[in-house]
This record gives sequence, C-alpha cells and structure tokens, in this order.
Amino acid sequence: MDAPIDLLLDWVAQNTPYETAAVPHPAVVERSPELLTREFYSGIASVMPEDGVDERLNALFAVTDGPHGTIYILDADTIDGASHYDDAHENPLWREILLHELVHHARAQSGAVAGWECRRHGEMEAYSVGGRYLDEARIEDPMPNRRFWAHAYSRF
Repeated sequence: MDAPIDLLLDWVAQNTPYETAAVPHPAVVERSPELLTREFYSGIASVMPEDGVDERLNALFAVTDGPHGTIYILDADTIDGASHYDDAHENPLWREILLHELVHHARAQSGAVAGWECRRHGEMEAYSVGGRYLDEARIEDPMPNRRFWAHAYSRF
C-alpha cells in the first residue's frame, strides 16, 4: 500500500499548500460497507441506519487512531469499475477516495486544523482536490454535484 500512498501524497503536495515529503503514512484499513458504517457510528449507534449500511460513506480519517492516524476505506473490490483492473487498488475511483482522506491527513500533519472551530471545514478542499484528480485522470466523476456536496458536507 506504500506505493499508492506515496504517489497520492506527491499529488497532494503538487495540488495543495501542504508539503508532504516528510509526512508519515497513516494506516489504511479496508472495510466492508457494514464495517465502515459501524466504525463511523461507533459511540452513536442509536443513529446508525437500521440496515447497518450508510451508503454515503466511502472512507473516514481517524486522526487519533494509531501513531499517524488511520484511514478506514471501503474495500477496493467494492468500488465501481474494480473488476476492470488486475488490482482493484489501481482503480482511479478508489484512489480518489484515498486521496480525499490523504488531504485530511496532510492537513492534520501540517497543523492547519489547529485553529478551526469544526474539522468539517476541510471537506470543501478535499472534495475539490478529488474532483481535480479525476479530471486529470479523465475519469467521469461519480459525484456530478461535487461542488454542492462539498459545500453541504463542510457545513454540517
């Protein structure tokens, strides 16, 4: 998993204000949709969807899990288009999800979030960077209303 993280952190450095050369890698843990939902709703199980799956979740970055944070992400095999790749981790749609979380990680490592009232303010940047990544890769964005959702998720 180190090679894709290195490539994506380099991409973050070239497309954001964050220097990533010395940024330690977070742990990356792939999960089924059910386990990712459980991870997200741990401690607030009373609001977890009844069927145990929140379809909106692709990944989450837990800054305090592990020595350098942990990215919990959907199994690469579960992402649209995975079957077109010998290794599902090569799928640009999965890599964009990982990139989104690596933007959060790079921001946390830089200390940029220290003065923020709410960590959700960073969603706008992470979604925008992900959209640029897909544009560069010439991949159709599975989130056609990306700007709307970036605004929405950065405010709640």
